[in-house]
Amino acid sequence: MKRFLSFFGMVVLVTLFSCDTSDESSLDTDKRYFPVRKGLFQIYDVERTVYTFQVPETFMYELKTVVVDSFLNQEGYYTYVIHRSTRPDAQSAWQYVDTWSVRDANAETVVGEENLLLVKLKYPASSGLSWDGNTYNIAGEDEYQIDSKHSPLTLNGVTFDNCLSVNQNDNEDFIVFLDQRKEVYAKDVGLVYKDSTWLKYCTDVSCLGQQKVEEGVIYKQTIKSYGVE
Repeated sequence: MKRFLSFFGMVVLVTLFSCDTSDESSLDTDKRYFPVRKGLFQIYDVERTVYTFQVPETFMYELKTVVVDSFLNQEGYYTYVIHRSTRPDAQSAWQYVDTWSVRDANAETVVGEENLLLVKLKYPASSGLSWDGNTYNIAGEDEYQIDSKHSPLTLNGVTFDNCLSVNQNDNEDFIVFLDQRKEVYAKDVGLVYKDSTWLKYCTDVSCLGQQKVEEGVIYKQTIKSYGVE
């Protein structure tokens, strides 16, 4: 009986160790969807349409993000400093816009966008996994969900074989306001596509339900090139 109990105990320990190892391996692998290290950069094509008093204006430009520094934060994880720059076309010089941050914690990646902390990804990642993107801010709960994993996506003639798609919002309200946001990450590349639409419609009696946009923004960001400098 004692031999049986000893054997059973060993089986349990081996099983638990195997599960922990598998989880750690999956976590490390999934973090490759959001790689961060000094010198890593991405260049995107951006199309941004802004509605002001029902009048749309479209802007086309390039956006560059590059990791310029990193430091050990108070939680014991690394925070990476991201510089963002834009230019109207490939022949023009880059103009610095602002600085964002990426906190690479154990089970999540948190991005500081204009002083707003957002939980972009949770790990281990799996299709259907959901979390509150606004966990670290006071903007109110905003449920993010992974729609797909290991899916291919072709952008600007380049196919990324292994992508992770995150649905940040999809309210499909065509009466008062529309809020639809999605981001796609490619393994070992990072963010490759972003699509964000926020539109406020006219709600006067004369135009209610006619989808006349009073104000809002339609934003599309598509990867153009990436690498390490």
